[in-house]
Amino acid sequence: MLEEINRLPRKLIKDLDLNLSNFKVYLVQDFDLLLLENMVNFGLNIFGELGMNEWGLVPQIRHGSVYILKEDDKTDIVGLAILMRDWENTEKAYLFDFAIEKEMQGHGFGRQFLKIIAENLQEQDFKKISLTVDVENQSAIHLYRHIGFKPVEYSPNEYGEGHNRYIMEWELKDSKAREKVIYNS
Repeated sequence: MLEEINRLPRKLIKDLDLNLSNFKVYLVQDFDLLLLENMVNFGLNIFGELGMNEWGLVPQIRHGSVYILKEDDKTDIVGLAILMRDWENTEKAYLFDFAIEKEMQGHGFGRQFLKIIAENLQEQDFKKISLTVDVENQSAIHLYRHIGFKPVEYSPNEYGEGHNRYIMEWELKDSKAREKVIYNS
C-alpha cells in the first residue's frame, strides 16, 4: 500500500530537539479508508474548505503521484504532496498540493520532503516541477526559492478575483548539486 521512498537524513535535523529519524516519505500507491480519511483530514486542517476531499484525492492516488510524510509507527500525517504530469510537457510535474503540519513548519521538514520527492521524480525522468503560490504566502515563497524554484510568471486572479499567484518552476537537472549547498548551509 505504501512504498517507502527515503528516510529523512539525520544530518539535517541534528540541531533540533526532536528525534526525526523515524520520519519517512511514502508514495501512496493504494489506500484503505483510514489512510484516505487521514489524508483528507490533514488537507482540511491545513487548507480549510479548499482542502482536497476523497472525490479529488482518490483520482490523484490512482492517476497522479501522492506522497505523505509521517512517522513510521504512527497514523498521523505530517506532510502531504500531490503531483500530476503536465499534459503539454510530459517531463514536467505540477505540484498541485503541498503542506506540512503547522507545528512542524520551520524545522526543515518541507525542504527535505521536497528534495526527496524531486529525487523520486528524477528517477521517473521528470526534468522540471512547477507550482503556483499565493503572492502573499511569503514563507512558502521563501521555501520554494531556497529549494531552487524560480518565479516564471505572475498570474493575477488565477483562482478568481484577488487570488493572485506566482507560477514557479524548478529545473531538476541541478538538484543533486544543490543538495550539497542545502546540507552544508
